[in-house]
Amino acid sequence: MSDIDEVKSRLNIVDVVGERVQLKKAGRNFKALCPFHTEKTPSFIVSPERQTFHCFGCGKGGDVLTFIMEYNHVDFVEALEMLADKVGVKLTRRPPDTTEGKLKQKLYEVNHLASEFYHYLLTKHRLGESARRYLKERGISDKSINTFALGYSPNSWDGLSKFLRKKGYDEKLIETAGLAIAGQKGYYDRFRGRVIFTLKDHRGQVVGFAGRVLDPEVKEAKYINTSETPVYIKSNVLYGLDVTKDAIQKQNEAVVMEGELDVISSFQAGIANVVAIKGSALTEGHVRLLKRFTERLTFSLDSDVAGDAAARRGIEIAESAGMDMRVVILLSGKDPDEAARENPGIYKKAIKEAIPIYDYFLRSAISRFDANTVFGQKKIGEELIPILVKIENPIVQAHYVKKLADAVDVSEATIIEGLEKAKRTLEKGIIGSVKLTSDQPVRTRGEKLEVYLLALLLQGRTSEFYTDLIRLIVLEDFSLSPVRELIQRLGGFVKNNKTFNLKKFADQLPPELISTLDEAALMDLSDIVEDNNRLEREWVNATREAQKMIVKRKMNRVTGVELRDLTRKLSKLEKQAEI
Repeated sequence: MSDIDEVKSRLNIVDVVGERVQLKKAGRNFKALCPFHTEKTPSFIVSPERQTFHCFGCGKGGDVLTFIMEYNHVDFVEALEMLADKVGVKLTRRPPDTTEGKLKQKLYEVNHLASEFYHYLLTKHRLGESARRYLKERGISDKSINTFALGYSPNSWDGLSKFLRKKGYDEKLIETAGLAIAGQKGYYDRFRGRVIFTLKDHRGQVVGFAGRVLDPEVKEAKYINTSETPVYIKSNVLYGLDVTKDAIQKQNEAVVMEGELDVISSFQAGIANVVAIKGSALTEGHVRLLKRFTERLTFSLDSDVAGDAAARRGIEIAESAGMDMRVVILLSGKDPDEAARENPGIYKKAIKEAIPIYDYFLRSAISRFDANTVFGQKKIGEELIPILVKIENPIVQAHYVKKLADAVDVSEATIIEGLEKAKRTLEKGIIGSVKLTSDQPVRTRGEKLEVYLLALLLQGRTSEFYTDLIRLIVLEDFSLSPVRELIQRLGGFVKNNKTFNLKKFADQLPPELISTLDEAALMDLSDIVEDNNRLEREWVNATREAQKMIVKRKMNRVTGVELRDLTRKLSKLEKQAEI
């Protein structure tokens, strides 16, 4: 048995997925809201029998290794190693690494060494004295320096690069990691003379760095960051999550901040469920990551979120994901870092009393525009109506329609009229810009019916239904070749086996038929197949509809006597449907 088979044999995909997604029993399968795209109705199905998953919304599917690769954003080798560690399998040999996988591994190694280099200089070397003094003045403790792996980059041309070259890493790799820049006179360090904040992914792997100047008077950027690399994608990384994820999960709340010092000062003040978006807007990657640990986001930001279009876009993403969002109103300090250091008690109270996001939007707009003037009312409406129109819960939306109407002194009907207009504009924009990013095939009505028939066949009384199907429909009349071939192969399997076993059947299939098999076998028919009478009615109706569809298709291609015969046949089928 290979390492891969050994690992998979010790795992149940239901348990692995269930640790990350809330599954509900659905007949022989389990269903959930898809973790890979935003949806309100569950279309994500997990089959314990097939040990596979399939989403009928976005089209993603596969085995337990595929799930971990997609969910954790890792390659095949990393997924296998994660699952091997989980079940205690010692891999006898690594599967062949992809070129991308090998590069990522090298980047993790060089980043880890760079982090140790920076940390040593800050904590142990005389060169780090000015940085130690700066952090002490900012109230950062030695414990936090170690917890968050803070460091110092020497103010030299290529101090880190020399260190890494001595460790056997070439200059091109160091540049790819974002640690060095190619100049006219050779490579030089990207980070020089700065306090270093180590950036890690949620698994604790070092993916990049941020560097802050010590002297605010210098004519340089206050912060510089690692440029995006194969292991560092800014929109998928939240500072501090590797340290704070357990607290976030325990409290079911993530307090979202802008910068690294905000997170560290808050953490020291006893507010452990914190992360930083590093001055950028909340992204879809951030939301997907946070949703693994919590349903509530509490924003404690330096800037006014309501007036920032990029920030509003992030909030729309979180709203679509069903997140509960609130905003902290700072009672002291200009930012979370200062508030946590000056009066942690007051700051904790402000977090506890954070207001719902839409109350914040309304309050912010009113503070910036005069609600007593027609111009101010117009500006408030222009800012808030596009936000309120995207609220999916009608009760929540109605609540804020009333609040907005009261605030600008107009009727609710006027606000609703504005919402309807905004909705029409939004729908036009969506229709004009939407692109199909799913791998899920776009089916015609007839093709969908064929897959549905196959689903009833696989999940229902397979042997009995197969005999009935070949009596009613000629196999060549199916338009989808994978469905046609699966039914043909099913005939041989039913003939040679007393009972139908889906996994055994699937193991005999070529790879090109597996996706169609999963599409049918994992279709959520639990309400139907658990009720024999309903299953029987559904099968009769589906086969009759398939016969009618086939007849209509043939009628479009023929004339004369053959057309008359088909018309009579169709009429007979339609009369049977009325009985």
